[in-house]
Amino acid sequence: MKRFAVVTATLLGAVILAATVAGQGRGRGEPAPPPAKQAGHGQGKLVIWGDLASFDKPGTAPMHCILTNRFRRGQYVGFRMTAIDGGTGETENTATMVIHLNYMGRTIDLPTRWRGVGGFPADEYPRQPSEMWTGVWVVPMDAQPGKLSYTVTATDQFGRSATFTPFINVVPQPTIVE
Repeated sequence: MKRFAVVTATLLGAVILAATVAGQGRGRGEPAPPPAKQAGHGQGKLVIWGDLASFDKPGTAPMHCILTNRFRRGQYVGFRMTAIDGGTGETENTATMVIHLNYMGRTIDLPTRWRGVGGFPADEYPRQPSEMWTGVWVVPMDAQPGKLSYTVTATDQFGRSATFTPFINVVPQPTIVE
């Protein structure tokens, strides 16, 4: 059974992701047509949510892909996110997400990878395609124990934006332990 921490998304406004480059392959420098909207998509709010998991290498640690917020030095912190079109309830696979991790007084921007293309090992991703984005951060060996915080921002080809902010209590925040 999957568990997700659902959090209300804060909407902003921005456009990202173009399907073609203006003028590419056109004889007189005419701009390329805008990307076609998918039927039904782009009608509701963009909603994102996710969780944290151990992303240690499969077969090397029994905790691989287990939900957790406690990480030791050298462990892989896994961020698993999903974007949903609020109008259709379907995964919005045109979204681009960035994780903003607050660590030692600065913000580290971590890219995410769309896992919906399939072809991943079936023992790791039994549902193909896996309709999520993942990002990873390795806890530095000199990291001090304590709580960290993060947010995730997303934008899609329809100009919608959203921000995921975990609950402010300690449980959904990554925590470095001894």
